[in-house]
Amino acid sequence: MSAEMKQKKAAKGASGRASAKLAKSKPSLLTEPPKGRGLVTYEKLMQAAGELLGEVGFERLSTNAICARAGLTPPALYRYFRDKYDVLEALARRLLKRQNDAFAAWFLKGGTWADPSHRAASLEDWFRKSAEVTSSEPGAIWTLRALRALPILAHIRLESQRQTTDQMFEFYRRLYPDIPPQVLWCRVRVVAEFGFVVDEFALEEDRVPPDLLFHEAARVLGIPYDYEPPGSKPLSAKFPR
Repeated sequence: MSAEMKQKKAAKGASGRASAKLAKSKPSLLTEPPKGRGLVTYEKLMQAAGELLGEVGFERLSTNAICARAGLTPPALYRYFRDKYDVLEALARRLLKRQNDAFAAWFLKGGTWADPSHRAASLEDWFRKSAEVTSSEPGAIWTLRALRALPILAHIRLESQRQTTDQMFEFYRRLYPDIPPQVLWCRVRVVAEFGFVVDEFALEEDRVPPDLLFHEAARVLGIPYDYEPPGSKPLSAKFPR
């Protein structure tokens, strides 16, 4: 059996074990959406906050402005949020959940593991899907900026990226048993982090067509996890188990 066939067989077995974890991955909101009529109010606030965030940015965003845009009084907002940072956190968690759910669906259909020879093409397809999810959220670019710029929100991005990395690591460690765990986790984490950056790049850099960006990002990040430059020292010597 060829190395590629062995990898595909191992991937199918690992995918079954990983599918339940990926399917159940649901980052919780800061404030759980209410039921019934309260949900309508909550959604009005979230929609207004997203729209305003896209128009004025997070520094000029205020709870009063959100209420005015939603046509609601401040007490309605304070029933669910303490301040604008709670609103930003809820927007961020909603965006990340949508991205993570889309990623889980893409990965469980084959992701980059089903056909290793087309890894870059599969990754390019994911970047395109992720960009569609992100661009459909009101104020998405400012939500992404807030996740990086505001220390009070940094933990949300890290939690999401680490959760995804942990899930991918549990899957890929069965495909690459010879890679030291510390090294494999790092490689998966790097791809997750830079993959996240692709969304921001696509929304901000108008000098690079999206299709070109997705193609080039996939070319750079699509290197197999077990690739080593010719002449490099064995991983076991540099990073013992």
